[in-house]
Amino acid sequence: MMRFLHLADVHLDTPFAGREPEVRTRLRDAVREAFRRAVDLALEESLDAFVIAGDLFDGETFTFETERFLVEQLGRLTRRGVTVVYATGNHDPGEETARRRPEWPDGVHVADGSHPVRVQVHDREGRFTGWITAIGHATAREAADLSPRFPRPDGFLPEVAVLHAQVTSSNGAEAHDRYAPTTVDALRTRGFDYWALGHVHRRQELLSEPSIHYPGNLQGRTPAESGPRGALIVELAGGRPAQVRFRALGPVRWETIDVGGLDEAESLDALIRAIAGRWRERLDDEPGVRADWMVRVRLIGGSPLWRVLRSEEERHTLESELALELDAIEVTVDAEAIHAPVDPERHIDRDDALGLALHELARLREGGGDPGRFESELQGWDPRECTVQEYLTRLLAGADADLVSRMVRSD
Repeated sequence: MMRFLHLADVHLDTPFAGREPEVRTRLRDAVREAFRRAVDLALEESLDAFVIAGDLFDGETFTFETERFLVEQLGRLTRRGVTVVYATGNHDPGEETARRRPEWPDGVHVADGSHPVRVQVHDREGRFTGWITAIGHATAREAADLSPRFPRPDGFLPEVAVLHAQVTSSNGAEAHDRYAPTTVDALRTRGFDYWALGHVHRRQELLSEPSIHYPGNLQGRTPAESGPRGALIVELAGGRPAQVRFRALGPVRWETIDVGGLDEAESLDALIRAIAGRWRERLDDEPGVRADWMVRVRLIGGSPLWRVLRSEEERHTLESELALELDAIEVTVDAEAIHAPVDPERHIDRDDALGLALHELARLREGGGDPGRFESELQGWDPRECTVQEYLTRLLAGADADLVSRMVRSD
């Protein structure tokens, strides 16, 4: 049996530009802390290998401090007999590592170009448990499919392939540059038991046999990367399907909450209470979760404070108060969808563009027409989570009030 940790897209030295200095420092430290936790996990679980599928660091901002940190952390692994296999990606390609090549500890195997690096893996007792083959990015813009360059396995022990690539059908692929593009079929036919992928930051299984996995990034870096982030513990044995377990390792989590129903919130304190109540509901969804939070609050619908909330200065005051109330590192408030209180029912019988638009919204929410025609255009729709109609209904909630607020002059 071969047991290893699969991680990717660590992005050490991400600049986190545009944030306050103390927040930027906390986020940069969080990435290091997540990586240190990954090393701790590999040692605690007595794993045979530690697999990094690209974008370990951001080459343009790679610091001496991070170089020393990486050498020390990987040294902790190799001194305990853990094999480290690292395939470079588009943010840390071979051209970057060649300019700043750390003195990696013995036992660290780096694939920094298009030629495969094939590594034997042994357990703590020295028993031969399998092979790991990796191919890296030589440049920051690798346009070719690298999967055909992997040699076909020819043994009976577990075989793992490591690649930083965009599988074009993967969930979230559209949010990433098209580097080393490939397909599930191209990977499936190469003969490996497990594909350890990187590049797409959303954790997902693309195929169960053979196992093809993205672990997601180790630590979320933007509001779009919400939810727990971490690495995969993988066990391969005797031709059986891979056993894969996710472990959350990122100490900072990003979350977005939508807050509506603000018609009676007529003061700062009332607004804070409404938002804090919604935040407590969100935390109740994951009882016992421990994290430092970066929170984005989207205010939606009608509010008597809509004019005040359009002011950047007033929103900044609200954000500061909320950071204390929610015990968060940072809170940002998005008030683009807030508007003056309106009653759409008063306008639905109008014989003009507004009346027609309100009727069409109601028809779409109720399933009229052909919702399937929206499938290719709906941003954020995941067919594994709900139907097109369910997503449309949720997406259009409150849209009629927003439409009225945009088309009817407020007092």
